[in-house]
Amino acid sequence: MSASLTLSVASPSWLDGLQRTLQGARPASGEAKRPRAAPGVSLVQQLTQAIEQAVQQGELRAGSRLPSVRALAARLGISTFTVAEAYTGLVSRRVLSARRGAGYHVASAHLSARRPSPDLALSPRISDDWLSLNMFAQGRDLLAAGCGWLPLSWYGENDFHAALRQATRIAGEHLASYGHPLGYAGLRQQLAGELSERLGPVNADQIVLTHGVTHGFELVMMGLLQPGDAVLVEEPGYWNLHAQLRCHGLRPIGVPRAAAGLDLAELARLAELHRPRAIFVTTVGHNPLSTTLSLRQAHQLLALAERHDLWVIEDDIFRDLDAPHAPSLAGLDGLHRVLVLGGFSKTIAPAIRVGYVACPPTLVQTLVRIKMTCGLTTSEINERAAARVLADPAHRRYLERIRHRLAAARERVVDALSEIGLQPLALPDSGLYVCAGWLGAGADNDPHAVTEHARQARTLAQAALAEGIALAPGDYFLLEPRATSWFRFNVAHADDPRLRAFLQRAARQLPHP
Repeated sequence: MSASLTLSVASPSWLDGLQRTLQGARPASGEAKRPRAAPGVSLVQQLTQAIEQAVQQGELRAGSRLPSVRALAARLGISTFTVAEAYTGLVSRRVLSARRGAGYHVASAHLSARRPSPDLALSPRISDDWLSLNMFAQGRDLLAAGCGWLPLSWYGENDFHAALRQATRIAGEHLASYGHPLGYAGLRQQLAGELSERLGPVNADQIVLTHGVTHGFELVMMGLLQPGDAVLVEEPGYWNLHAQLRCHGLRPIGVPRAAAGLDLAELARLAELHRPRAIFVTTVGHNPLSTTLSLRQAHQLLALAERHDLWVIEDDIFRDLDAPHAPSLAGLDGLHRVLVLGGFSKTIAPAIRVGYVACPPTLVQTLVRIKMTCGLTTSEINERAAARVLADPAHRRYLERIRHRLAAARERVVDALSEIGLQPLALPDSGLYVCAGWLGAGADNDPHAVTEHARQARTLAQAALAEGIALAPGDYFLLEPRATSWFRFNVAHADDPRLRAFLQRAARQLPHP
């Protein structure tokens, strides 16, 4: 029986009510009114709430089969990804159960009443490791205003799911084997072609595929550096990189980065003082400031790296969210002392976990040996899926739409934060983020400055978490924890009335000098 026929036969009242809610229609004559979703509530949340309400009120009984993802999406006129996200969240909360080949069913009463074990539940306290542990284990109802990924429904606009299905239809011997140590040749050849347009000639054998950019960092740290080595990092900078470096016994030294870019004079002083072996830099869409280095600064940075014999590790994960021709350290250097790391978690899907390291030919064997020693090969299935997505001409159009949506969201979020009194540390020109806070007079947009009357970011983040809003306090992005008065906001998630309402209440409670 087709999905549409199934829906025409089974037309439960909860589904009719949900359809009217999404279409903004009134209930039929004589039907009880259903609660309207609060302004700003996403389609995923509306769908989730409607199903949960139907289960609680007995309209959906234990064992009842729900419409398929495709059928429900067609009935409601929404994305299949939206429906899949809602179903997945309900399965994680044990409201629904998923059966292979049989779809989604309402879980039994005793199963749905069970709660996740405490060690998997979302921590109610903001702590030093909260961002790295609990932000990724978030509940579907949490407004992740400080997270590092696009809204999951945005990813549904690309063809990753179809590409993944096609990737599993390859010959059995390929599907069952470990794959090539460098990674799937087809993807490496595609990347080599794209990188050659920006960096000059790049051979596919200069590219090592990894389990995401974080895995690429691991290979670089173990292949180029020794415990005890000093390395330069941007501050504020990527919190997980700081933790990784310390796990490998390395000494991260912070180079201030602000609205104008890197403090190159301080970089030169620190290089003389500490004799570092490498510098880690995000040229485009810096995390957390979302700024891009100027071409002049890129040239100056490479000159300093040459003078002090530094490896330059360029984190390029955000390039596809910016203009394609933004400055590139690897492009200016030609992959001599620069290694460039990239991946697709920001653009294709967070779950794809495919990245790469493009490096000088002399380093390939070192990185591959470490890759094989620590984890053998990477997933050829995922790599083939990524290759299919990248080869699709529609992918470039998808990226352009994402860039336009982010640009519009950035403008709205910056304006909304400014109206509430939060000052941006830098006006973002690309990427996912804007950093802003109650910096106060004299702070001069310094990410390290805290005025006496400014509320500490962690204190406010704790209050936000109690209301289902996850913020990322500024001290997470500094090498040493200290009080800050600013946050990193993900503009794609922060463009939400719930966040604005919370910040407006917080602003009214701020002490005044």
